[in-house]
Amino acid sequence: MGIESDELFIEWDEERYSTAIERFDEQHKLLFELLNDLYAAMKAGQSDEKIGEILRELEAYTEYHFGDEEEFMQDCGFAMDCADCFFDHREMHDNFAEKVTELRRKHEQGEYISMEVLMFARNWLDSHIAGLNQDRSYSEYYQENVPDDYEYEPGQLKVDRSEDLDPHDEEGVAEARQTSSTDEEDGEDELVSGEDGKSSDEDDKTSQTVDPEPVTLSSPVHSGGALDVPAESMPSWFEGLTTSYSTQAAAHVRSGDSFAPWSFDQLYDEAQEIAGGLLDAGVEPGDRVGIHLGPGPTWSLVDLACYLAGFVSVPVSALYRSERAEHVVRDADISLLITDSALPVSMGDAVETVLDATALPRAEPSALPGFDADVDDVATIVYRIGTTDHPNGCAITHRNLRAAIEMLRTSLPFESGQTGTCFLPQAHMYQRISTYALWDAGGSVAYVDPDDLVSDLRAVEPEILVGVPDVYRHLADEIDARAEKQGGLRQAISDGVAHSYGEAKDRGETLSTTLSLKHRLAERTVFSSVRDSVGLGSIEHALTGTEAIDPDLVQFFSGYGVPISEIYGATELSGLATVNRAGSFRAGTVGSPFPGVEVALADDEEVLVRGPNVIEGYWNESGLWRQTLRDGWYLTGDLGSFDEHEALRIRGPK
Repeated sequence: MGIESDELFIEWDEERYSTAIERFDEQHKLLFELLNDLYAAMKAGQSDEKIGEILRELEAYTEYHFGDEEEFMQDCGFAMDCADCFFDHREMHDNFAEKVTELRRKHEQGEYISMEVLMFARNWLDSHIAGLNQDRSYSEYYQENVPDDYEYEPGQLKVDRSEDLDPHDEEGVAEARQTSSTDEEDGEDELVSGEDGKSSDEDDKTSQTVDPEPVTLSSPVHSGGALDVPAESMPSWFEGLTTSYSTQAAAHVRSGDSFAPWSFDQLYDEAQEIAGGLLDAGVEPGDRVGIHLGPGPTWSLVDLACYLAGFVSVPVSALYRSERAEHVVRDADISLLITDSALPVSMGDAVETVLDATALPRAEPSALPGFDADVDDVATIVYRIGTTDHPNGCAITHRNLRAAIEMLRTSLPFESGQTGTCFLPQAHMYQRISTYALWDAGGSVAYVDPDDLVSDLRAVEPEILVGVPDVYRHLADEIDARAEKQGGLRQAISDGVAHSYGEAKDRGETLSTTLSLKHRLAERTVFSSVRDSVGLGSIEHALTGTEAIDPDLVQFFSGYGVPISEIYGATELSGLATVNRAGSFRAGTVGSPFPGVEVALADDEEVLVRGPNVIEGYWNESGLWRQTLRDGWYLTGDLGSFDEHEALRIRGPK
């Protein structure tokens, strides 16, 4: 159609969108052209008739392209070798086609849908052909497994999935073509789900799972020592904290230009009311409740309300692409999603009920079923944030959570009355457990704004900073900039001293008289004031996790009087496995096991972990956990070694 416009709605990027299969790329580029035509028509104020014409072209495109793409895959053998991936791929196509038809009909009824269809299409493209997705997966298969002399003839093959058919066996393909109509009629029965919601194919996979080989250790078992895990559920735990700390601050929440304290009593009462409101609204104990919120007090209130009501909370991170978020909603069978933002259409369609976080129902509960939970019941289902494919849901029990809280609190003794930060995604177990550990000690959590971090840190003056390497890099840049502004003699005194001092301490070296004097002078003249200016003047514990931190950063902050401890773990480990403590920090390692945790190496040097933090299994999966947990050991997928001080060193993925 080619409506001219100086501005494109979406631009083809070879690196981002190309599948390396020319046929697919040309067809995908046509979709980009149609979307840009629609955007240009809308921006130019074109008639409804013109916009309707483009929508009908878009609808026709889906029928042509999807049909050709799927048949191309079948003809090459993708449906035979990767059947589940293929049918997931087809489902994505069907969802797109149905939505485009729905939007076209809305347009014909006079509804304004132009921006809706544009945003839906762009989100779909990002999940379908950008990054590691179905088309890219097929592209890799095509390059590696399909003969160079292969030629596709559209409209020739109508073969259903088959485990035994060789797509390049001409006689086999011909026979399959002759029986295709029968196969298509029978195909529906083959894909009927069983009572547990799995297809018969999945049931076969479960029943045919081969028992994994036993674990052989190649290292001694390194233990973090004994840990006493209280046999109590999360509702009982927080009720106990409320009784103990009652009017003490549990949270600090932005109120105008300052932060207002919320007591433990207030936090508990608010969570009870939300629990009561949701129960009255028909949410049942055991139902999965999705939390699609940014970091903040509302996230914590909903989290606590789920424990009290006996719901199973499922964080749906705002960092997820729409495709992954939809996978989480469907895989966990979420019945209620609580959100503070607009949802992608496909995600909204995947859940029965969506509630705005600003208008949650509230009521005084007649009873709180969460107190009936057993410690081994699933309390929350957490999907990894950083995985590139559709992750498995980690079924984390009340016992797992209480163990993780005890591990962190006993290893890094927080104190009653201390304030820690919360600005990382609470969907990540690292931030979540850190918050719980602060409460467990009688401390409070300040919900600071990551986009205004330095200003908020100055206002709150926390004793505990819960960060990630990027945060410390940002703060280091701020510190350097402020130190440079000191100028002259002060800058000369402090230049390089922080890192040299931190490096010497890291190595366990005795400080030279010169370095010791320089550091004391820099502390009095520069370090103290700069530390205060970025809100770090009261820091006693700085935590980092989720990825490895540069030892230079740790040494720099050590020199500035900000002791960093690094945490290594995984969602399957309730977020925690080892800690590299400030004061005994071993550069290039992730430290030693937390109390209650044991770490060893398998015969191929894969890192193994066991302890009360290891989850009971994956949610809604068929056999994978049996391959991941062997003889009580969780196989991390990381290769490692131990240094001369028995600190664990991670070399990389297996």
